[in-house]
Amino acid sequence: MKDRLRLLLTYYLFWIVFFVLQKPLFMIWQRRLLGDVAWSDWFLVPWHGLPLDLSTAAYITVLYGLLLVASVWVRWSVIEKIADVITALLLTIALWVVLGDNGAFPSWGYHLDKDLFAYLQSPNEVLACAPWWLWAVGAVAFAALFTGWWSAYRYLLHRAPDSSDGIGRKIASTAVLLLTTALLFLPIRGSVTVSTMNTGRVYYSDNRMLNLAAVNPVFNIVESLSENRLDSQRYTYMSDDECAAYVKRMLGDSCGMAEQLLTATRPHIVLCILESFSSNAWEVMPNMQRLAAEGIYFDNVYANSYRTDRGVMAVLGAYPGCATTSVMMLPSLSQRLPQIGQVLKRNGYDLKFYYGGDEDFTNMRSYLVTGGFEQRVSDHDFPMSQRLSKWGVPDHILFDYAAKDIIRRHQLSTNNAQFSTILSLSSHEPFEVDYHHYRSGFLNAVAYTDSCLGAFVDTLRTSPAWDSTLIVLVADHGYPYPEGVTNYDPRRYHIPLIFAGGALRQPRVISTLCSQIDWLPTLLHQMQLDASDFIYAKDILTSEHNAFAYYHFVDGFAYMDSTGTTVIDAVVDKPLIQTQPDSDRTNKAKAFTQYIMTKLSE
Repeated sequence: MKDRLRLLLTYYLFWIVFFVLQKPLFMIWQRRLLGDVAWSDWFLVPWHGLPLDLSTAAYITVLYGLLLVASVWVRWSVIEKIADVITALLLTIALWVVLGDNGAFPSWGYHLDKDLFAYLQSPNEVLACAPWWLWAVGAVAFAALFTGWWSAYRYLLHRAPDSSDGIGRKIASTAVLLLTTALLFLPIRGSVTVSTMNTGRVYYSDNRMLNLAAVNPVFNIVESLSENRLDSQRYTYMSDDECAAYVKRMLGDSCGMAEQLLTATRPHIVLCILESFSSNAWEVMPNMQRLAAEGIYFDNVYANSYRTDRGVMAVLGAYPGCATTSVMMLPSLSQRLPQIGQVLKRNGYDLKFYYGGDEDFTNMRSYLVTGGFEQRVSDHDFPMSQRLSKWGVPDHILFDYAAKDIIRRHQLSTNNAQFSTILSLSSHEPFEVDYHHYRSGFLNAVAYTDSCLGAFVDTLRTSPAWDSTLIVLVADHGYPYPEGVTNYDPRRYHIPLIFAGGALRQPRVISTLCSQIDWLPTLLHQMQLDASDFIYAKDILTSEHNAFAYYHFVDGFAYMDSTGTTVIDAVVDKPLIQTQPDSDRTNKAKAFTQYIMTKLSE
């Protein structure tokens, strides 16, 4: 019995040490995001993260404990082989989670969660997120770490326990082992009260990165899978009536049109959704700068979210996004939300969508079909010889194809106005483009796509339909550039929005603070069309008196207005950034977030 109890304790300690040592690994890997931290934090992070490590290790050890119980009655060699297989599998999963989490964190800005499994449905796109050499480094690191930890496991736990002869000793051993294994549910729960273990338990610092460093990445994934993220009580801050009253005051009344920007109410519309076109890279976008000077440049716009699936819904549906999950990945929910394509189609527009990648990634196809895009171009519409990047067709090929096809459609259809939407992809990580003018791969990729965009617009200028064409240029989301910009920093969400083309009356700059979603009612009002279905957005031209921007990130959200900026960590319900006196910004931020969550669950 003693030998089995010793094995159980050793196995538990093995996994605790495994998870504890991932904390300094994370801090070293993410040192640029961590910035300068006190030497004491190298000890405080593992210490405060210990409850999650104890819990995760206990989950794993329960299974081993049950095997030890079985070993009282079954030959040890059989149990040992089963334990080896299970441990090898769990060690493989844990190591890949740790390595993948560290690799993705600099661009994602948060730990891997259940969205990972949705992305894994399109493995080619997942592989395209990083260059081949990084995957090779990961494979070598995995092999080395697995070898080391497996050797430690074999050394510590490959020893046969004493035999329990006699039925009485067997029953006693079984009872003691079951009781000891049952005690593991104490660290699993983290308490004997109604409160259970959660990631927020390890938060201890005003520095959010230190809190994230303390989180166990394996526990984080398990928690995200078990949590109903569409009905999170974490985002309930006030009564529904109070929440609705706040949002009504925030959005105001923007039904009318303040001024006419267009020469016609039914222009041909070309919408370009530009991957990762952050305003932080404005200096490498000469064509965007040229179009901003020629057109209407909205220079105070903030993206609502941080990934393409969220950004596409923000642009096409004026939907600010859900702070807890990707709604696009849930067709039963996304199909209930309005889109601009539906409005334009009802008003005689012919719709077509152009994308060089896989339209099934993150369930985008179902969302586009719901929005009226029966005509769609994706990677499979191009020959293999043109699918030159990991993500699919490079932007110079996509934009050239789209320009020629848009002109052809204009020539063939003299009755219907055209709504063409292009989603670029070459400025997505790993930034593998044939453009090498800057030290940063991100800047090279953005500059390359900017050059493709310039050629695209110049081609459209040759079309007879140019004078009645409106080009809308907007990013799907920003990017954490330069290094050190966190996932909650407002600089990560600042993006350009430009109206260009021959259908504009005159150029100007509009500096009204606004969100990415606000372009949609602004345009619809210019076209004298109803935008009341888009309940989260406001007309930029009529909202100067109540101008604000809102964005969300994993486990947090932000609100900006003329009084300053408030960024809130939803896990601990405390501000990460608070500029100037609050002036009720916190309540507005919470009300808008709660309103989104409430409407989604209706």
